[in-house]
Amino acid sequence: MEFTFTPVRIGILAILLAAFWLADGFELPGAGFAYLRRAWLYSMLLFVLGSVCATIVDHWVGNLDRSNLRCLYVVMGVLCMGGAFMYQHVLKSRMKIGSTASHWSVVATPST
Repeated sequence: MEFTFTPVRIGILAILLAAFWLADGFELPGAGFAYLRRAWLYSMLLFVLGSVCATIVDHWVGNLDRSNLRCLYVVMGVLCMGGAFMYQHVLKSRMKIGSTASHWSVVATPST
């Protein structure tokens, strides 16, 4: 496995990371959801590793008839990035459920 840094590959990597940043992928949950920070960090790591895998990794195998496993790495990277987006979508919906549940518990509490 080797890393191939070309301007096109670095540009695609930068675009992928910028799109993830624009989708608030690098924003950690607030103080009320500190228990989700580790899961959020794992989803960030999954996306970054997937984008690196899909863009700058090359893997040549064989001695005489060399073949490149790049297409396998691209597919694995796309699956990792898709999994990270789905994972963050689930975490965001969990935060939404948690915020409405805490809101309703405060509203439903009778004052004495």
